[in-house]
Amino acid sequence: MDAVDILKTCLRRWYVMLPILLGAAGVSYQLVGSQETTYTAATSYGLVQPQLPVSASEADRNPLGADGKALVGAALQAQLNSQETQRELGSAATRGWGPGQSANGSSYSVEIPMYQTTYEVRAWGQDAQAVREVVDRVVAAAPGITDELQSRAGAPAGVRYKPFILAATQVEALPSTSAAKLVVAVMGVGVLVGAAWAIVTDRLLGRRRQAERTVTSSSRPVLRPAGPRPAPSRPASTADPAVPPLRQRPPRAQPPRGGQSSLRR
Repeated sequence: MDAVDILKTCLRRWYVMLPILLGAAGVSYQLVGSQETTYTAATSYGLVQPQLPVSASEADRNPLGADGKALVGAALQAQLNSQETQRELGSAATRGWGPGQSANGSSYSVEIPMYQTTYEVRAWGQDAQAVREVVDRVVAAAPGITDELQSRAGAPAGVRYKPFILAATQVEALPSTSAAKLVVAVMGVGVLVGAAWAIVTDRLLGRRRQAERTVTSSSRPVLRPAGPRPAPSRPASTADPAVPPLRQRPPRAQPPRGGQSSLRR
């Protein structure tokens, strides 16, 4: 079956295609109407430690800074991403994952971007003011949480790491899916589904008609003319009555045995 045959089948079974196309049009209209603009707010911060004098002893060093600032940075990131801090600083109007990412129930995210040593705080949502406020609250709470973590580790006050803001909070609107592309995609799926059902319906109805024709032809009675049945005819004689029968000649008399010898005597 080529494209021309499929087109003829769809036109012949238009009553199957039409409801499916109308349904696809309704779905595309609902999807276009339900699209909302998504906003994302982000800022970055880093950690800095005061320089220690050369004569500083081991007791003057920060226990969380034995491996540079990686340990204190990891502790701060884990504390900010914890559920308790998320409930305290987050909002129900924001989320911590963007388009194409897995949902994790967070209100914001604190991560280290690839090939960078700074920390990024980001939030997504449909309200631009809400995402900005959440990011600002997280950044404002970062110094206090950092100081609390180092206090529990016994770090001296003069050698503690302090976060500092690298850039102000920026809010951006994410581009939504094009309405034209969405309608074309949904209607394309509707055409394919409608064509498939039209072909299936055409095949089923064709088989049904063929079965009905077979049953009708096998059950049709044989019609005979009304009236008395004619008597069976006898086989006609091959002899012609106008021609008299040939007369048979009598058989010739056979001479007796030994006749010639009796005559001679």
